Amino acid sequence: MTPRRIFHLSIPVSDLATARRFYVEVLRATAGREHPEWLDVLLWGHQVTLQHRPAEVLPSLQQGKRHFGVVLPWPEWEREAERIRATGVPFLAEPTVLMKGTDEEQAKFYLQDPSQNIIEIKAYRAVRATLGLEEDPPQA
Repeated sequence: MTPRRIFHLSIPVSDLATARRFYVEVLRATAGREHPEWLDVLLWGHQVTLQHRPAEVLPSLQQGKRHFGVVLPWPEWEREAERIRATGVPFLAEPTVLMKGTDEEQAKFYLQDPSQNIIEIKAYRAVRATLGLEEDPPQA
């Protein structure tokens, strides 16, 4: 079995308490280490550090294509889309399926956290074919 590796990402937020609520209550991340200037959350098996850096938070129009995301197994993506919809949190881009019926069929939606960080949540019908992998990636 291939050892699982945890991806780490650090992002700026304008308010730690508000960011904590969004990541823990909406995205169901697990809160980890906490400091007055940052908070670690475990999100879909990966570590995201929320850095209290209000001066580094950019309005959406200045971010260009900047975003981060996760690739979930298809059934989990479907569950997450419905679960998040039920919270009433608006989608930045509604759940959609692209390239239906092809080897590159994919599903995705976008959210925006309270600091305007964009989060893409996607799934591939045929992960190996779409990403050009020789074997399926390990699941969290």
